Order: sequence, then structure tokens, then C-alpha cells
Amino acid sequence: MKKYTIRLIIILSAISLVGLIITQLFWISNALRLGEDQFNSRVTIALQGALDDYVAYNQTAPCNVSGGCLSTPSNADSLFINLDPSRMDSLLRVHFDYHGLDTLFELRVIKCSTGEVMFEKKGVKTNKGLVSRHRISLSCLHSDQSHHMEVRFNRPRRLILMDMILWLGSSTVFLLIVILSFAYIVLTILRQKKVSEIKNDFINNMTHEFKTPIANISLATEVLRRPGICDDPDRFTKYVDIVSQENTRMRHQVDRILQVALRNREDLQVDRQPTDIHELIRDAVDNICLEDCVQGSVVNLNFKADSPELSVDPVHFTNIIHNLIDNALKYTQADPRIVIHTRAGESTFTIEVEDNGIGISPEAQRHVFEKFYRVPTGNLHNVKGTGIGLYYVKTMVEAHNGTITVKSEQGKGSRFIINLPL
Repeated sequence: MKKYTIRLIIILSAISLVGLIITQLFWISNALRLGEDQFNSRVTIALQGALDDYVAYNQTAPCNVSGGCLSTPSNADSLFINLDPSRMDSLLRVHFDYHGLDTLFELRVIKCSTGEVMFEKKGVKTNKGLVSRHRISLSCLHSDQSHHMEVRFNRPRRLILMDMILWLGSSTVFLLIVILSFAYIVLTILRQKKVSEIKNDFINNMTHEFKTPIANISLATEVLRRPGICDDPDRFTKYVDIVSQENTRMRHQVDRILQVALRNREDLQVDRQPTDIHELIRDAVDNICLEDCVQGSVVNLNFKADSPELSVDPVHFTNIIHNLIDNALKYTQADPRIVIHTRAGESTFTIEVEDNGIGISPEAQRHVFEKFYRVPTGNLHNVKGTGIGLYYVKTMVEAHNGTITVKSEQGKGSRFIINLPL
């Protein structure tokens, strides 16, 4: 998939997700507003029901109703004359409970003309800004002695949210699932794109790595097939050695790939044997310098471990040293200087491979042991490799229950540190 296509898909998906979130928040806001309207309506209905029951309970005859007045048989202007606070409080509790409202409330009777509180019943601890007030008239609004009853609820939004908790909770959970799923999909797409690019680079590098020895073997074979080649033993031996060396080179590449495949199947086995690490390192250095060391390169050995014998797989550990030296040679522009240190602690045996190469950036250090990863070399394109050398090293070190780390500074070389348990 092309880069701009992936970017377009991500942008469109992000816009859709943002639109979905905005729409969802809009509906949640509307639902809360509707819940508040329903709450106010239920309070109004409960207040009117409680007042009607109070009037019916206290009046022995039908109410003389005129102009919207709720009057007593004695034609008094206000029901407050005959109001029994405890009876009204009891009726309000019954009606509030019936309508699913909080039965903890504050009740007041207020004279309309002066705002004087004629009666007050404390029911809740009020907080400014978190109280809802609901009123109902107790008498004719045009009367000078009119009164109204006021009921206050503390934190009414909490009651509304409790009624909507299941819907709001499920909506929030589903929204979070959508957001997390989108983030996971985007990260997966980007990760897969990166893996695809790395694998393509690996295939190109492997093609180059095999193409060169195959071409050399083909050329040497053509020469060996010429009549009279046997008459020149030195020339014959030279081309036979070329075939042998290129064959060994391809075998090493195949062995590395097979080891990666074994690691992926999680059935990697190591054949541990008591081994002199110092002797193993010497042999590995001699072998790689015989084949790959360029003119002017120097490999120094700084062995400080008194007891160099460890239980390791000689074959794999030789490959570990070989890969680290080979890596140092590849990333040193001129006159490679490589130093291999060893030291033994109380519980660990440490091997360090130090070089004077181009160094590794902090960003590349975080990925240097990943499969197929190759350290960027800027405008230098002469560094050969497959991107599995250091991955193989880390795999083998961990198979020996050890750890490997890298310390590096660009332009000042690198230091690979292996710690193995004693």
C-alpha cells in the first residue's frame, strides 16, 4: 500500500472518529438536559399532588376556587393560615418517593410581598450553585398576603446521573472501545508498514549477499572448465579456493537465517559445554581476520578474567564473537581498532567488544537488536548486511541466560557489553 494511501485512510478515519465523538457528546449533553427537564417536571407534579392532597385532607367542603385561588372554606386568602408543616412534610415525602425523587429536601414557606420566611424546615446541607429550587403558590397571586412554598434539593444533577448511570456508563465504555480500537489499528498499520519496509530491505540485502558469491563461483567455475587449467597448479588452486571461500560465505548466511527461524519456533537448543572463553575468542579473532580483516585493522585482546571457563555452546558463542567483530569492521570507515575485554565478577562474567567506528545514534540504539533492523549510515551505501546479525547475537546471549547492551556515541565508536551468569 502506498504511503499517501495509508496517510489518507488514517486522516479520514480520524475525522470520522472525531465526528463520532462530537455527536456522542452532543447526545449525552441533550440527554442530561432532558433528564433535568424530566426531574423538574416530576418535582412540579409531586408538589401539586402533595398540595392537592393537603387541601382535600383539610377542607370539609369543596374549595371555593376563583381566579386560580386555593382558598379555605373561611374565604381566607392563604392556605398558610391552616398549614400544618409536619403534615405537609409527610405528604411531600410520599409524593417525592412515588416519583423517584430524593426524600431529603429543605422546605420553606415564604411571604411573597416581603420575602419573609414564615416557616423553614432544614433537610439537607446546601451548597451554593448545587441546589435546585422549586416553588408552588399557596394562595391567590393577586393577594397582598399571598405565600408560596419552596422546596430545595441538594446536588440534583447527582440524582439525574444516577438515573442515567447505566446508559451513560455503557455509552462511555463503547466510546472508549472505539477510540482504543482506532489507536490500535493505526499503530498496527504503521507497524506493519515498517515491518514490510524492513523485510523488503532484508530481501534486497540477502539478494545482494548471495548474488556476489554466486557470481564469483560461476566465474571461477568457468575458468576451471577451460582446457589446460590443470597445467597451472597455482592458478587452479587459486580458483578452487575462491569457490570454497564463497561457499563458506553463503553457508554462514544460511546458518544465520536458520537460527532466526529456530528462534521464531521457540525450539532453539544450546549444547552447553565447559569452554575456555579466552581460547574461543582467540580462535574466533584468528578466523575472522583471516577472511575479513582489512589492511590496517587491529584487534587487541584485554583479558582480565582469572577463570575464563564457562558453560556455553562453543559453536553459537563463536558466532556471537564473529558477528560483533564483523559488525565493528563494517561500521568503521578506516583503520579499525577493536578491543575485546573480559572480566569476572562475583556472579557474572563480562565480555566487551569496543570499536572506533562511526557510532550509533540514541534512536538507533533502541532498535539495534531488532530483527532485520540496520543502523542508518547516511550517504554511505557500502555497508553490507542482512539486519539479523545483532538480533542473532541477542538471541544466543539470552539463550545462555545472559544480557547484552550497547553504549555508543556518534563519531566515537561503540561498546557492546555481554554479561553471563557464572
